[in-house]
Amino acid sequence: MSKTETNIDYEIMIVGGGPAGISTWLHLHKYAPELASRSVLIEKAVYPRDKLCGGAIGGWSDLVLKQLDVSIDTPSIYVNTIECRFKDDLIQINEPNLFRIVQRQEFDYAFAKCALKRGLQLNEGEKLLNFVRKKNHLLIKTNIRNYKVRILVGADGAISKVRQKMNIDNNSLAPAIEIFEPVNPKYDREFEEKKAVFDFSAIEEGLQGYVWHFPCLKNDRAYMNHGIGDFRINKKRPKANMKNLFIRELRKRNIHREMNSWSGHPIRWLSNFESVAQPNVLLIGDAAGIDPATGGGIHLALSYGELAAKSIIDAHQTNDFSFSNYIKLLKSHLVGRYIQKLTNIANEMYNQKIDPLKSVEKIFSKKL
Repeated sequence: MSKTETNIDYEIMIVGGGPAGISTWLHLHKYAPELASRSVLIEKAVYPRDKLCGGAIGGWSDLVLKQLDVSIDTPSIYVNTIECRFKDDLIQINEPNLFRIVQRQEFDYAFAKCALKRGLQLNEGEKLLNFVRKKNHLLIKTNIRNYKVRILVGADGAISKVRQKMNIDNNSLAPAIEIFEPVNPKYDREFEEKKAVFDFSAIEEGLQGYVWHFPCLKNDRAYMNHGIGDFRINKKRPKANMKNLFIRELRKRNIHREMNSWSGHPIRWLSNFESVAQPNVLLIGDAAGIDPATGGGIHLALSYGELAAKSIIDAHQTNDFSFSNYIKLLKSHLVGRYIQKLTNIANEMYNQKIDPLKSVEKIFSKKL
C-alpha cells in the first residue's frame, strides 16, 4: 500500500501520554507538521493522572525542551548535590541546579497541554486492547473503537501493552519500591541541603541496584521520596531480599510504615536492542527500556521521542515501514549510546568488578 492510501484512519497512533509519547508528537509537529496532523495519541488514564516515578529532570532534558520551544513551570525542587554512598565511603557531585525533581502528575499534564495547544489529537480514557498487522498497515482495537493505522508507537510504560502484543521478551523488568513521607528535619537533611542520595551499599548483600532518598514536593509540602530498585542484570546471582533491605533503611530514618502502604512498580531496562521494533511498530521510553545503572530519567524519554519522530519521517520519505533501520539509529543516537554506556557500567558494578563509587565517576563523565 502506498503512503497516499485514503482509507487509513491515522498515519500514526501513539499509545501513552507520558514524556516519551508527547515528545514524539511534538518532534513530529516540529519536523513534519503534516504527519503530526494525521496522528492520534491515546492515553488510558485521564489527566492529571498519577505516575509513580522519582520525577528527576536532568541530563539534557532542558536542552530538548528548549529545542521544542517548550517551557514547563511546575513546582519543583532543584538539587545541587548528588551524594553516592557505598558502606562508609561516599562521593559527592556538586553543581548548582544539577537537576530538578517534579511531581509527574503535574509535569506530564503541563507537557500534554503544550502539545494540545499545537494541535495534538488526544483521546483520554482510551486503552489499546490488541493490534493485527495486515500487509503494510495495522488494525487496532481499543476499548472505544477500531482503527486502521500505518504506524504504532508504544510509549505506554514498562508494562507496555504494545510490547506484550509484539510477543517479545519481558526478562528485563526490575522491581522497585517507593514511599513518600513528610520531611523529618532530624533525619531528612537532604531537603534543606538540596541533595539527592544514591546508596549502593546493599550491592554486597546481593542487590543489583540502590536505595535512594530524594527531596520533593507534594501538594506544595516538603516531602521525601525513599525507594529501592533491583535491576537483576545478572540473573544467575541470588536475589536480594528487597523488602528487608528497605525496612532496614526506613528504620534508620525512624519510618515505620506497613508494607501494604508501599508503592511497587517495575522499571524496564534495555537488555536487547533487537526487541524494540517490528514492521509498522516502534517501542520508545520505558516500553523499550532505559539504563540499569541509574534507572533512567525524563531526559531519556524526551530523546526517545526525537528518535521515533525522525524514524517515522524517514519511513514516510522512503515508503518503507519495516523499521529495519531503527535499531541502528537507536544505537547511534544519543539515547542509545548513553544507555549502552550505563549498561556496561552496571555490569561492572553489580557484578562487583569495580567499586560502585568508581562507577559513579564514570556515570557522570561527559564522555559517551
